[in-house]
Amino acid sequence: MIKKGNVDCEVYKDWKGPPLKGKSQRSGKFMKFVDPTELTEFIRWTRRRQGWFLENLNLKRLGNMMVAVTQVVSKREKVLSWPVAVKIDITPLCNLKCTVCVHAHPNGNKTLEKQKFHPGQKMALAQYRRIIDEIKGKASAVSLYYLGDPLIHPDLDEMCSIARDADFTVHLSTNFSFSLTDDRIRQIVKSGVTHLTVCVDGLSQEKYQLTRVGGRIDWVLSNVKRVCQYRSQYGQVYPKIEIQYIKYQHNMDELEDMQRVFKEMGVEQVTSFWGSLHNYIDWNPENYAIHGPKKNKRIPQCLWPFFSMVIKYDGDVVPCCAYRLGRVYTGEDDHLVLGNVFKSSVREVWNSPEYHKLRRMASNPEVINSEPSLSETFCYGCPLIFDTEAYKNQRLGDQYTFEQLYTIGENGIPVRHQE
Repeated sequence: MIKKGNVDCEVYKDWKGPPLKGKSQRSGKFMKFVDPTELTEFIRWTRRRQGWFLENLNLKRLGNMMVAVTQVVSKREKVLSWPVAVKIDITPLCNLKCTVCVHAHPNGNKTLEKQKFHPGQKMALAQYRRIIDEIKGKASAVSLYYLGDPLIHPDLDEMCSIARDADFTVHLSTNFSFSLTDDRIRQIVKSGVTHLTVCVDGLSQEKYQLTRVGGRIDWVLSNVKRVCQYRSQYGQVYPKIEIQYIKYQHNMDELEDMQRVFKEMGVEQVTSFWGSLHNYIDWNPENYAIHGPKKNKRIPQCLWPFFSMVIKYDGDVVPCCAYRLGRVYTGEDDHLVLGNVFKSSVREVWNSPEYHKLRRMASNPEVINSEPSLSETFCYGCPLIFDTEAYKNQRLGDQYTFEQLYTIGENGIPVRHQE
């Protein structure tokens, strides 16, 4: 970590996405990614969120964390703990068409054309409150986003307030490319959000818009600056701000200026890592070879089923926010959800037979050899627990230039080359 004034700058030299092995053209060596079989590596992988997890820690939440850890080590299928963190997808809608995302312009891509989004995809306030009421005093933190931008939800401020009143730390991640009035900024600052991540792909409009399609960097800069100003004016510690600077070869010359600009604004943390020039759909399991399960190891090879859950806007539960992103909103994986918290409860889903299967497979991927029915689960084909060729589909910003993979169409929209 590099300390620059009052800003913590964590500069990740390699991609911190799914733990895979790929070849770096920069170094000519195989990159070493996170080893999910070691709990210490899991802790390192989540250090960016340590405040989100720890700032409201009390004995009850600490106890829940410790029970979760012991159940990971013992590879329990039925767990006594509650999820430590709950990601609530209050809406999958987004205002941008970023090249990496399921919201990207299809440009003839059949899988992107299958994505199903409509204005009614917003979690109702009463349903949200029911989730918070059930997990309060047990889980440690909530985040209110998944594949959409939370600022689109009309009840966002009240949702933050409900979670904060329940003593949660509340995390939002946003592109922040909205034309927001001073009154709206003040409402966000006073809403109860404790940790705000703002994703930035460049400091100039020319470079920012290449991957953050439809966004305006001047709006982003103005919004961040005013959040810092009003937070200071109100004498508040929160929301703490993380700028997530996504590096590409075309915006590296703006990295130093970016750090200076946000330091002067008063943000707490700048995180920089290489971005993806592929799309989430490239990681769909049908797009790469799956050779078989990884060998059994001492610690489960994926920790998501033991520590966290993702609740979609309609109450359906999926185990993580890192796999099958390109299929979650096509309807093709609806039969693989782990349950619905509106039809039962968070606790019932968390210890459902479907969750037991995923914990069993994460604990020992080789179990699929004796239980072939596990191939009909959400986690089948995930590179964390299966030997795959998924890494062949990655196009990282340090290995490829934007121009190698995209051209700008007549309408100003990036069009990906056929490979």
